[in-house]
Amino acid sequence: MLLGIDYGTTRTVVAAVDRGNYPVVSFQTAEGNSQDWYPSLIAVRGDARLCGLDAARHQDDPDWELLRSFKRQLAALGPAAPMPLGTGAVTTLELVAAFLAQLRCDLVTRSNLRLTPQEPLEAVIAVPANAHSNQRFLTLEAFRRAGFQVRGLLNEPSAAGIEYAHHTRSAGPSARRELVVVYDLGGGTFDASVISMAARRHEVVRSTGIAQLGGDDVDHLLLELALEQAEVQDWTAAEQARLLEECREKKEGLHPNTRRLAIDLERGREGAGTVVVSTSAFYERCQPPHGAHA
Repeated sequence: MLLGIDYGTTRTVVAAVDRGNYPVVSFQTAEGNSQDWYPSLIAVRGDARLCGLDAARHQDDPDWELLRSFKRQLAALGPAAPMPLGTGAVTTLELVAAFLAQLRCDLVTRSNLRLTPQEPLEAVIAVPANAHSNQRFLTLEAFRRAGFQVRGLLNEPSAAGIEYAHHTRSAGPSARRELVVVYDLGGGTFDASVISMAARRHEVVRSTGIAQLGGDDVDHLLLELALEQAEVQDWTAAEQARLLEECREKKEGLHPNTRRLAIDLERGREGAGTVVVSTSAFYERCQPPHGAHA
């Protein structure tokens, strides 16, 4: 089976090729729910390590250390760089390969795809536009070690632009545009591509990106606001990690009419109560510092 995989900082999304259609694959959670993304998480306790859906079950368990957004660390580390994990250490390549191996297993056992364990899985992989050569090598090698047959590698906004061109090509001349800008604000990076779609062909004119700008940064800003209002000041790293998940969920629930965000501090520590952050204060905190330049 041929798949398209967006290995994301906070969520990994898989699409399957099915007779000219490209449905997004859904996964079955431990609670019996269906979701169209796979958590990019690793949970550690001593020598024990869990990835993906299994790690997500321990998000609020203080006995487990949760490793979030580990993809972001790849930009600064080489494939053989050691990473402390639990009571030991692994290389970045081993860490990513272990996560992707669990993804492959869960595609067989916990997804809506009808696969056998021995069925070959071919994959086209999306990476950040600003990913350097070490990042790309590490990603490709980790997928291969996890048992995927890699067919190609695309920049994330370029992949979105190609999909847009594919859908608009048959929609008639009025729906076509000569140049399209596609941006991708992900959990860890911000990427953009300019796509030319003249006549019957399209090409990527230019791609660029910012390595350290994404939804993770916005989550931390909301966490800062919540902690500033909290009466409790001595939050541990584990408590803040659990509270960060609460902030992420509240941010993802934002809509144009939202005026206030109620942050449940109990998610981090029992008895801590609730604080309310106004969206105006949140949006103001997200503004770049005065005088900053992109």
